[in-house]
Amino acid sequence: MPTTAPHIDRAPDDLVASLHVLTVALHERDTYTHGHCDRVGRLAGALARRLGLSRTRRHALVLAARFHDIGKIGIPDDVLLHPHRLDPDRLAIMRTHSARGARVFVATGREDAHDVARIIRHHHEAVDGSGYPDGLIGEAIPLEARMLAVVDSYDAMTSDRPYRPALGVDQTLARLRADAARRLDPDLVDAFIGVLHTSPG
Repeated sequence: MPTTAPHIDRAPDDLVASLHVLTVALHERDTYTHGHCDRVGRLAGALARRLGLSRTRRHALVLAARFHDIGKIGIPDDVLLHPHRLDPDRLAIMRTHSARGARVFVATGREDAHDVARIIRHHHEAVDGSGYPDGLIGEAIPLEARMLAVVDSYDAMTSDRPYRPALGVDQTLARLRADAARRLDPDLVDAFIGVLHTSPG
């Protein structure tokens, strides 16, 4: 019995390693996504530390940040790699990626799989209810998902995209503030700006 227990204990982490392989495969299709997820993971961890989240919640958030776009593995190339802003039909398909990603993470069987998957599922919700997939409003959106939304938005705006160049940091922060209370949690926007101002470089 003792000889089999370690294998069982490692199995969920092995599955997370398999998800990492999927993210590498996704990177081969979409070079933006892989680097984006790494950056968002680091920034989400810094925001979690600033807000004093427990180690368990911080770990779940960082995992969700690393894999928040894993559902894009199931998005067709003509949507994922479209060189222009998406039309309504393509946008509807792209918006399935968060729910897809949540289902993928649940399949890891980790003890925290449902907590991480919930963050992944809801990272595109908006505090005014205009987000997806469930149209949650305000604090009905899990805190960690609201945090991820802020960090995800920042990195997306400061990265080159096929349909627009990267924005400067000042312009990005102005847009984050403009989105506060409509799409993003204003308290979390302020906390994240504090992270940026205290981070080296």
